[in-house]
Amino acid sequence: MYRRIALVVLILLFIGAAKAFAFEEVNRTYLGGLAVEGYDSTAYFTKAAPAQGDGDFSVEYKGAKWRFADAKSRDLFAANPEGYAPQYGGYCSNQMSLGNLADIDPGVWLIFDGKLYLFGHDAGKDRWEATGIAARIKDADKNWQAFLSNK
Repeated sequence: MYRRIALVVLILLFIGAAKAFAFEEVNRTYLGGLAVEGYDSTAYFTKAAPAQGDGDFSVEYKGAKWRFADAKSRDLFAANPEGYAPQYGGYCSNQMSLGNLADIDPGVWLIFDGKLYLFGHDAGKDRWEATGIAARIKDADKNWQAFLSNK
C-alpha cells in the first residue's frame, strides 16, 4: 500500500517537474507572466534605453503580457510586435548562441541590424562584441530554431 502511494507521489512529482521545465516561446516572469521582465521593449528603439513598463499599458502577445511606458509605445508594439519584440523570445542572446535558455537583465542589451538582443549580464554582451556579433547571431538563430522545433 505504501509503495503504491510512494509511486503515485513520485509520478506526480515527475509530471510537475516536467511542466516546470517546459520550453515557452516567450521568456516570462514566474509571477505575472511578464515579457522582458515588465520593461517596455519599444523603448530600446525609441529612447535608446530600457524603460520600465506600466501595467496600465499592456498587450498580450504569444502567451505573455508585454508592458509599455505609455499608450504610444503600446500602440507601436501592437502594430508591429515582431519588429519590437526581442530576439529568441527574450531569453539571453549569449546563452542562446551557446545552446542554452537563460534569463536576462533588461539593462544589458544591443540593437544590431534593427533587431533587439537581450543578455543576462555584461560578460555575455562583451563576448558577442569581441567574437563577432554576426557569427554569434548565426549560432543563436540555429539554436533557437532547434528549441522551436522541439516545442
